[in-house]
Formats: sequence, structure tokens, C-alpha cells
Amino acid sequence: MSPIYHRPDLAHDMAKQLLSPGVLDQGLRSGLFLSGLRRTGKTTYLRQDLIPALENAGALVVYVDLWSDVSADPSTLIHAALRSALKEMQSASGTLLSRLQRIKSLDVGAAGFTFGFEIADLGTADGVTLAQVAQEVIGQAKTDLVFIVDEVQHMLTSEAGIALMQAFKAARDAVNTRPNTPGHFIFIGTGSHRAQVVGMTVQGKNAFEGATSVDYPTLGEDYVEYVLQTLHQEGVKVIPSQPVASHAFGLLGRRPEELVRALRTLQKYQPQDADLYLPVIAATLKEAAADIEIKKIEELGDLACAVFGRVAHAEVDASGLFSTAALAEYSSEVGREVTADQVQRIAQLLQEYNLILRKGYGLYAVTDPFVQQSWRERVPLLAPAIPQQQIPEHPAAMAARPSLGAK
Repeated sequence: MSPIYHRPDLAHDMAKQLLSPGVLDQGLRSGLFLSGLRRTGKTTYLRQDLIPALENAGALVVYVDLWSDVSADPSTLIHAALRSALKEMQSASGTLLSRLQRIKSLDVGAAGFTFGFEIADLGTADGVTLAQVAQEVIGQAKTDLVFIVDEVQHMLTSEAGIALMQAFKAARDAVNTRPNTPGHFIFIGTGSHRAQVVGMTVQGKNAFEGATSVDYPTLGEDYVEYVLQTLHQEGVKVIPSQPVASHAFGLLGRRPEELVRALRTLQKYQPQDADLYLPVIAATLKEAAADIEIKKIEELGDLACAVFGRVAHAEVDASGLFSTAALAEYSSEVGREVTADQVQRIAQLLQEYNLILRKGYGLYAVTDPFVQQSWRERVPLLAPAIPQQQIPEHPAAMAARPSLGAK
């Protein structure tokens, strides 16, 4: 089976919205932030579908994956990617300009682009700014410049990364507000830490407050059909029906790797009724994955369990986490008085652990839907057997409790 499932229609529509936004899509000019769970195909979609669609529409695209070297400062990786792209633009025979010449009939001459700055100085204290770079590139290319940062939340881990977000905003404003600009600067950030990615667009302290934030469109029925058809073509003997396979895919959080893992496990046992066994396999894999996340909550302590439980059992988005009624409920559950400050610190910890996300002022949701479902199914059964007071507290959660001498 091919490891890549292409989504050309989705990529074409998204590229059109980004490069030629209608009245209702103008907010994309402020930036687009895509968030989704790990291993749901975000990076594959970016590299294999969206970037080619943007380039085929005539845009210049610079891409950097901040997980390519987690030990490096995000700003180092971003500046390196931009320097590499700029050097390529200095050659008319390079891939970037060759594509522009073919698609937009751009005459760039034999020498490629000529910049009024030293590329090597980019990222230094006295070097050129991102705003200057964007204006010169777009001025010569006469097209849109799209900068994509994968795992964008890592920019929040360093002062240089945070400063670079401000620089991206400055570049966006400098280009997009110019009268009769020949192209626009478009910033796309994607990430698997949904709480942090969404927070980058809703918290006033962040550069891209007000940018468009949406969930990554996960794979659906068409992907499952593709997998099953491929199995038939390869002569695999034990193949479930489409409805059962689709249900299993949903149980597994729409993660392609997990579906393939479940189907491989199915081949191992070679049952006569694939539809009977696959749901059991999927449920087992789902519980194993959910256990890891639920253990994180339990290790944070009894108050974390109470706060997460309130969010998990909300019908839509949870509100009133710090209300008087909520504090009374928490106090009853944990067997001690709970203050709003303690709950706020616990809520922050749950966000840092990517367990819940803040969707707006006072509104919270569970990051992973199947962790939420697993919590709903098992907590009522576990609660009577494991008193909340007996759950060991994580050191960070203990710090949220007042000291004995506090008044």
C-alpha cells in the first residue's frame, strides 16, 4: 500500500482561499493556524498536497518543520530555511524561479533575483528584517509569499522565537497594507499542541491575535475506502467491511498509522469474521492510547481530575470553571477547600500538558475527543474504587496548593 494518500481537492480549495480570498475569507490575510492531534497526517498533507497546490497557483513557499531538530532554537531553523530559499532565488535556474517563469511567465533574467541586503546577515542583530525581505521578494516575484511553520507552538519556547512571531506580524503588515501590492505575505502555522496553537490566536499577548484558527480536516471515509481497496489489490485475505473499518478509524482518532496497525493485527489472528474482531482490536488500541493521557491527569492529582472531569462531561464547551458553584463541587470531590487561584493553576497545567484547550474567554474543551470519551466511560466506574484522596499528586500540582503557613 502506498504510504501517501493525496487530497488534491482539499488542497486546491484551501490554496484558493488563501491566495484569492473572498469576502468571507479575508481574515486569512491575518494568518492561518491549523491545529490537530499528532499522527493524523498534518505534515504529510502540507508537504504532499498543500505546498504543491500553492506553488502550482504561482505562490512562493518557504516551509520549515520545527520538529526537524528539537534541540535547535526555533528562530535558528526558521532563519536557515529562509536563507536557503533566498539563495535559491538568486539563481534563475533554481526550482523556485523556474516554476514562477513557467506558471506566471515571469522574466527574472539570467542572474535571478538581486537583493539589496546580505543574505548571510539575516537573523543577526544588524541584519535585514523579515519585513524588508518580504517586500523585496514580493516586489521582484510579483506574487504571494507563503511562509509555513510546522509545529509552530515551539516558537513559544524561546525569547527569540517569540520575537520572530512579532517579526512575522510586522512583515505581514508591511506587505499587505501597501497600496497596489503585487503580492501578499501569508503566514501559516500548524501544530499538534492544540491548546497552544489555538492560544496563539486568542490571547492578547501574542502577535497573531485575531488570526484564523481552525482544526485540521482529518481523513474520512474516502481514506478508509482507499485503504480497503488497496488491501484487495494486494491480495490480503482478511478484510473488514467499509462501515466497520470506518468505525474503527473513528475509534482510533482518525490516525492512519493506528488503522494500519489494527489491520495488521487482524491479519495476525486470521479470524473468519473480520467485522467481529476489528472493533475489539481498535477498542484495545484506543484504550492503550487513552490510558497514557489519563495517567497524566491522575498524576497531577485529585483537583486536576475534578477540573478535567468538569470539562470532559460538558456537552459542548465547558464554562464557569472558576465559578462559586464549580469551586464548591471541586471542594466536595477532593475533600478540602479549593480556591479559584488553585483551579486557575491546575487549568494552566492541563493546557501545558495538551489535555485541555482554551477556545475563548472562559471556554474550555478536551484536546483529544477519544480521551474525553474514554474518561466519560471509565471514571464513573473507577471513582468508587479509587477515592480521589488516594491519587498521588504531581509536584507541579502540589505547588498549586497553599503552604501550611498561608493565610
